[in-house]
Amino acid sequence: MRHLLLATVISLLLGCATGAVRQTRVAPLAPYNDVKAVRVVATDPGSDMAAELVAGARVGLPRAGWRMANEGEPAYTLELYIAEAQTPVAAEATTTDEILGGLATFGGFRDAERGLLAVEATLRGPDGGATLGSSRWQAVGSPANLAGEAGLDLGQALGKAMVVQQDEWYPRRGADERLFFTPTARTVPNGAFVLSDDEALLLRAAYGVTRRLQLDLWLGGLPIPAIGGGALPLPGALVAGGGGGGALFGVFDLGVKFVALEETRTRPGIAISYDMLDVFGTAIGGGGGVGIGGGGLGGAGFVGIAGANAQFNLFTLTAGKHFNTGTQVTLGGWLMDNHAILPQSAHFTAACGGAAAGGTSSGAAMMPCTGGTDLPHLPLQFQSFFGVEQVFSNSWSAAIEVLPRYPVSNTMWTTGVRWLPSGDAPAGFVALDRVKARIDFALAWMILDANPDAGRQNATVAYFPWVGIGIYVW
Repeated sequence: MRHLLLATVISLLLGCATGAVRQTRVAPLAPYNDVKAVRVVATDPGSDMAAELVAGARVGLPRAGWRMANEGEPAYTLELYIAEAQTPVAAEATTTDEILGGLATFGGFRDAERGLLAVEATLRGPDGGATLGSSRWQAVGSPANLAGEAGLDLGQALGKAMVVQQDEWYPRRGADERLFFTPTARTVPNGAFVLSDDEALLLRAAYGVTRRLQLDLWLGGLPIPAIGGGALPLPGALVAGGGGGGALFGVFDLGVKFVALEETRTRPGIAISYDMLDVFGTAIGGGGGVGIGGGGLGGAGFVGIAGANAQFNLFTLTAGKHFNTGTQVTLGGWLMDNHAILPQSAHFTAACGGAAAGGTSSGAAMMPCTGGTDLPHLPLQFQSFFGVEQVFSNSWSAAIEVLPRYPVSNTMWTTGVRWLPSGDAPAGFVALDRVKARIDFALAWMILDANPDAGRQNATVAYFPWVGIGIYVW
């Protein structure tokens, strides 16, 4: 399984940068959604190659769904610039020259002896000033013979990217479909592939089927902190390790996420998702059972027998809004249902977290109620969440998440930073500009009640570190 995932990532890294179109970028175009046409100009209009470029682009753009602008009509402007043109050393290209030149073009390499043409395209807004996109085309061969092909490819590449960005109001960033523990109202971009690993145990793969539909697979283990049986969220549910020992859960999750309402400048985006989640594992240390509950784990919840598995249906509703200050606000909730589709072996007992033996407070630890009744399945559980992310640059952002519970002392919140290292341009076969690495470092905070038996004379704030890494190939 791991070898297959690694091979998939390598093939995506190698394949995304191949061909003459080396990179294409387009900013969100929703602010200009009344503009439906494009005009093409060359920065050196007097040359024959420039004329070939323009003619090729005027064919490529309509193939991507755009029409050429009429005189005086508001339109985007596509500027074409010949960045480099090297004439081949040999007067005529042999079959060997063509084969080697094709291989060099495929990998993005230079070959001065066989000639080279590099063309840069710039997309400008209707006012002619704002730069909204760019693309670069590079191929080995005779510049005079390649000019028409360059214009055609650039027109198609930029035209397709413009179609994708027509309904976008705010720039896309790697990993912007979720914060640390909670989702946002966005999905993985169309055709993008994600592979991530949290806490070195929890693997996730995701794929953008369309610009509004995303598929998820979670597989691995999720460590639950030993401190007071504190709780951490799975992809939707909340689970707590009983007592002071903590727990390690196996996780298998299949999910689908859909953007039901796309975000605009004035309204938030809304996304809904469903996850079929199976949780299995045993408590670690002297903990006892596994606690599962949506709210108020310290005051009420349910205990599952250690070593059993339980399957949940998780429904998520998320609303999110971006602002021009680089701030994103999210709000939503998880609904967890235990009417299992898959076979499950867990048995549940009503649990109380108020006091342990001797009258000491147990905080979030899950203590079975005396004389509690076994339950065939858990009742519906609900947990709300709230998040704020501030983007400082293309690479850095910070976020805060809050998972409110009752009593308020059982609320969990997270603080952390996200780093998205990436390259600016392709390097040979590797499309560094289309690969976004994600590195998260966050702290999950909670309040531990006073417990003299554990050496806590007063309530104290505790935290649990969370580290996540990921690769996003766009």
